[in-house]
Amino acid sequence: MARLRSNTFEFIVDSEQEAMDLIEAYKEKQIEEGYTLTKYNTVYKSKKDRKTHEIIEEYWVVTVTKKFEVM
Repeated sequence: MARLRSNTFEFIVDSEQEAMDLIEAYKEKQIEEGYTLTKYNTVYKSKKDRKTHEIIEEYWVVTVTKKFEVM
């Protein structure tokens, strides 16, 4: 009997374009690698200087969840 298993992966990338490209790559590989992409999300994060409030670091957190059958 086959069971469904789910794995969630989290990545940090430097730009919004990289985040979108990563999600598209997972979408394209679904059939080839035998999984279903059930959830994906991109969240923008930044760190600001305490005194000047200028952004000193920015990044995007990409989360993808894939579901596949396990024998």
